[in-house]
Amino acid sequence: MSWRDRAFVLLLAVALTLSNAVKPAVVDDTAYLEFARHLSVIPGDPYGFRLFWYDRPQPAMHVLLPPVLPYWVAGGMRLFGENLFLLKLWLFPFALALAVAVYSLIRRFAPAAARVGTTVFVLSPAVLPLFNVMLDVPALVLGLAGLAAFVRGCDRRQVAWAVLAGVLVGLAMQTKYSMLVTPVVLAWYGVLHRRWADTLIAVGIAAGLFVGWEWLLHQKYGESHFLFHLRSHSETKDFADQLAEKAGLVRPLLSHFGLLAAGLSFWASRAAGFGRTVRWITAGVFVVIVGLLVAPNAEYGDITRELLLAAIGVSIGVNLGLVAWQLRSLVPPRDVAFLVGWIAIEAAGCVALTPFAAARRVMGVSAAAAVLAAVGVARFGAPRGLAAVAVGLGIAVAALDWYDAFPEKDLAERAAEVAKPGDGGTVWFHGHWAFQYYCSRAGMTAVVPGESVLQAGDRLVYPLPPDGQDETDFYRPHHGFAYLKPDPERTVLLTVLTWDDPLPLSTLPSLYGGGLPLRGRTGPRMRVGVYRVTGEWRP
Repeated sequence: MSWRDRAFVLLLAVALTLSNAVKPAVVDDTAYLEFARHLSVIPGDPYGFRLFWYDRPQPAMHVLLPPVLPYWVAGGMRLFGENLFLLKLWLFPFALALAVAVYSLIRRFAPAAARVGTTVFVLSPAVLPLFNVMLDVPALVLGLAGLAAFVRGCDRRQVAWAVLAGVLVGLAMQTKYSMLVTPVVLAWYGVLHRRWADTLIAVGIAAGLFVGWEWLLHQKYGESHFLFHLRSHSETKDFADQLAEKAGLVRPLLSHFGLLAAGLSFWASRAAGFGRTVRWITAGVFVVIVGLLVAPNAEYGDITRELLLAAIGVSIGVNLGLVAWQLRSLVPPRDVAFLVGWIAIEAAGCVALTPFAAARRVMGVSAAAAVLAAVGVARFGAPRGLAAVAVGLGIAVAALDWYDAFPEKDLAERAAEVAKPGDGGTVWFHGHWAFQYYCSRAGMTAVVPGESVLQAGDRLVYPLPPDGQDETDFYRPHHGFAYLKPDPERTVLLTVLTWDDPLPLSTLPSLYGGGLPLRGRTGPRMRVGVYRVTGEWRP
């Protein structure tokens, strides 16, 4: 790699890190920061504590928390304390490894498109808005780094790279269990290139690390973290129910893919054989469909919106298939077979290992698609400006998500100013995700329905449901299914705090969980009521 290439990946990693560092905590960041906080104090007992998650404190073993990223964040906490900005800067090695791994993979298959292809993917909606303190991007980074090392080792016939690949993939799987597909991708490349020993070494080391850690947990706690969650997800459902559940994920996952991969698909549209007129008509249709998706007063419901965006996801798949077809006689057949197989493996794993739809579930498919798109662009070129359009889409989604992350932080802090924790009595809060993080940091105590007893003089900070919804609905900040409604006979509303703005779009919570990555909105982005408790009350 030349010094220009090193400077390129360094600048890209810096941009990715800084975009994350200035963003507040979102969604599941809270759980991983809590886990890291425990590990920073007691690193040798990773699951030996209780974690407030969903609706009440529960054993950490019962929360889906593989250890690699929290251990890394815990190291940052030992150095910097719990300064979220500095902890996000501490994630810079993951950003750098991502840029290097993607650049290495694209350069292997499409040297002429290595820089622009890396930029299009790293700054796409598949990465830029989803790089938080959550597991998904770091897991993808370790998996792609392992794949890049394995590919290099096979091509150079150097076994040391296979060893490194096995270590990286083992860490990836213990960062997020969805990375269990990565050994299959490695094996696919190894089989195609007849590198049997390298494949056995890499896959064996990855499996050994994964199983070894689970064995240690079983020895210490009497159960494997992975097997516990595998059982808890499937033991109450028969095979037919599980199959129906997986089939039901296809449409919402395609809708997320329709946004995450739209830019890179557009970038590769010439490689698919489409002329200028078709390209821009397609772009216009995409804009119209996104407009229909987020129109707040539309007559159609979420299923129709999912179908519209899923149709884009299907068209992206067709576009990528045409790219592969166009390349069939221009690049080595094994390369085309590997890239198509990689996409297929990631897609199958996405459905098989996904408990619910979210944008982060299709990052692996998007990464494989980006490499195939880059090969097509390297062979057929791309009109000037298409890469900029693709990057612009990623920046736009990331900017919206960045802005949409602030209400939980702002309203929690404003509520603390009104409720005054430490000023006598207890200040309770209700809510989940990042709102939980910021309320806890402000000195409030979480309400546990059926257990907490609120006394006269206490205060309660309660996120108000959007208009037309009630406390049982899915809204921000998600309540973790701890349904709660202030008792009008034992509480008095002191004030309502509101975050509202004219921007009619939202990514939260839909980008992180749900069938649509974007939603339109009409009412306030978020509202919080601050109540005074007037009599003893057990919610």
